[in-house]
Amino acid sequence: MLNSKHKSNLLAEISSVFSMTLLLTLFGLFIYFMWTANKKSLEIKEQLSLDILFHENVDSQMAIMMEKHLKSMDEMVKQATFVSKENAKKIMMKQVGEDAFEILDGVNPLPTSIHVNLTADYVNPDSAAKFAKSIMKGNEHIVAEVAYNEAQFLEIGKVFKNFELIMLFLSGTLLLVATLLIYNTIRLAVFSKRFLLRTMQLVGAKSSFIRRPFLYRSIYQGFISGMLAITALVALWYLFIHLNPTIIVNLSTNSALLQKELMEFGIIASGILFIGVLISFGSTYFALNKYIWIKSEKLY
Repeated sequence: MLNSKHKSNLLAEISSVFSMTLLLTLFGLFIYFMWTANKKSLEIKEQLSLDILFHENVDSQMAIMMEKHLKSMDEMVKQATFVSKENAKKIMMKQVGEDAFEILDGVNPLPTSIHVNLTADYVNPDSAAKFAKSIMKGNEHIVAEVAYNEAQFLEIGKVFKNFELIMLFLSGTLLLVATLLIYNTIRLAVFSKRFLLRTMQLVGAKSSFIRRPFLYRSIYQGFISGMLAITALVALWYLFIHLNPTIIVNLSTNSALLQKELMEFGIIASGILFIGVLISFGSTYFALNKYIWIKSEKLY
């Protein structure tokens, strides 16, 4: 009889750990993909650019000095690249062909410029307008225009704002579903021990004394589930990079990228471990409360 109960309790614990591990692994995968998608969205945002166009008679050294100043504004400016008249001509010839300049009898109408990419946080119409205004202010004698496509800034802002809201909704929904499923799994495990809880109450045990071993056990189970989920994610990550050799090459040749990837994975792993322990502890606590205070006739 005792062996049967022991086996039943062991199976209940294994079932709880397995269920939590599976759900935490799925949640970790979703968070990783969401994190990756967010990084890609930032990269796309930072591809939008502005061009600071200079007057015809402006010395190139003045433009280079402004380029250095822009590079020092690392909070707002992702990249600033000086483009001379000659380089601008070469770029244009690649895009439209040499015939365009033959029509102009070799004259180069393209101005000296600085190609600017803003950081993702400033890729919106308001920030672009403020940036353009700040560049023009006091520099009207050298800067002819700050050119950018306002419609593109507006459109990409709307698209990624909607994307962020959708991702936030999906992650919140998944976390809620995972929490409810884990809670129900733990509640069933506690339900199987409801008579033990009542026996402990009948011999005079306080609620805090009854809860203590169950809560300690829940922390242990949550920790084990989190570690198993992290192990599963590491295995999936290794499988993924081995199926994509280019990723291995990039990580092996770029130590900064490898360090960044490991740091991001470490943050996600820590979050999974914390969530696993928190959900397991909270679910056990509330499930215990239900059966500690339940009336005897409702135990059956």
